Amino acid sequence: MGSKRCEKMGSMQLPPGPSAPPAIQTIEWVARPTVLMRRAQARYGDPFTLRLAWQDAPMVFTSDPAEIKRVYATPDTKLHAGESSALLEPFAGPRSILLLDGDEHMRERKLMLPPFHGEALARWRATMASVAEEELARWTPGRPLRALDRMQAIALEVIVRVVFGGGDRELREAIRRALQLPTPMLLAMSLWRDQQRGPHAAYLRRVRRLDALLYERIDRDDGDGSLLAVLKATGASRAQLRDQLATLLAAGHETTAGALGWALERLARHPEVLARMRTGDDAYLDAVVKEVLRTRPVLAATPRKVVEPYQLKGWTLPPGVHVAPSIYLAHRRADLWDEPTAFRPERFLGRAPEPYTFIPFGGGVRRCVGAAFASLEMKEVLRAVARRFELRPAAKHGERMRRRSITMTPSRGGYVVPHSPRHADVLPPQPADRQLPDLQPGAAG
Repeated sequence: MGSKRCEKMGSMQLPPGPSAPPAIQTIEWVARPTVLMRRAQARYGDPFTLRLAWQDAPMVFTSDPAEIKRVYATPDTKLHAGESSALLEPFAGPRSILLLDGDEHMRERKLMLPPFHGEALARWRATMASVAEEELARWTPGRPLRALDRMQAIALEVIVRVVFGGGDRELREAIRRALQLPTPMLLAMSLWRDQQRGPHAAYLRRVRRLDALLYERIDRDDGDGSLLAVLKATGASRAQLRDQLATLLAAGHETTAGALGWALERLARHPEVLARMRTGDDAYLDAVVKEVLRTRPVLAATPRKVVEPYQLKGWTLPPGVHVAPSIYLAHRRADLWDEPTAFRPERFLGRAPEPYTFIPFGGGVRRCVGAAFASLEMKEVLRAVARRFELRPAAKHGERMRRRSITMTPSRGGYVVPHSPRHADVLPPQPADRQLPDLQPGAAG
């Protein structure tokens, strides 16, 4: 990690952090993000500073609930969340709710929030359950599969049906190619920022292809009750609609798919949890979803860019740096969680976590607008899985967290073996870690 040192920006010192060059820190941030965060916190304390090639300035991380609360409560005249998400602009667009701050952000948020709450949210439940059943019907008991790939198929189909009322193969493939960036491409884009050549230019070609298909759908006057029809009724411009749709596709697909991939990877290693889910206890199912999001959050942090000097635990952070509440580190603090690394859904039964210790969807006015939608989708998919299958791990050891696009996903893709419940007591021996045989149709090799 290099020697301990304090960063300087202008005349102000930043909290200590690794001294390795930004390129080295970026490689580890992509390949082993949780290892990097744990090691930095253990060596340098809280807060600590990382320098990553895909940000324009150092990032200062904290997992202190009191400081996280302050960050989320600080007005956007002092901390800009949109500017910390600038790397998403090629896909999400400049008018995305993810990149806007202030009044513009609140206007877009008010437009996008209603379809994801109350009665509007409940109408999507049947769609989620139907898509899950269609996918699970294609699974063959005893044949290994990569859960992440199959959950991405479910999440993509759900969001396409919700947003567009349906879609053809070309649209689905364009969305998948623009969102699901493999680790080598993500690393290359992070380290080589030339948008005219190389991996970044190749990625922008993918985005332009998706844009053409999105505008084609926008220009249709379907009036079919889809989410696109609801958004069109607000009077948004074509460009606004494009960015709204791209944001919904990203937030409603890749993050949910990652969380579901982790859920199946964890349930395969905790069959007693899956067995209890099968009893139909909705409170326990909700607790399982929360414990998956706690132990395996798909987002590492929720950064804000400092606009004017900001006080953080005795440090004065200068304008330009990013202060980053760490979701992952907050969820594993031993002073706040009993056995923080253990997978124990019952910790959420009959009790609520302390404020700002459980933040899988961020917080404050920037809390994810699709949080309720994602939680409902996870519950419907996991309910269907529990009803149809037992799960066993296809490899001996648990999987590391590795970055894929903006999310942290299982390093081997959540490699599991589904079995019919009646055969759960006569399962075959598990293959060695290095063996990845007989993936089911549609899974990546």
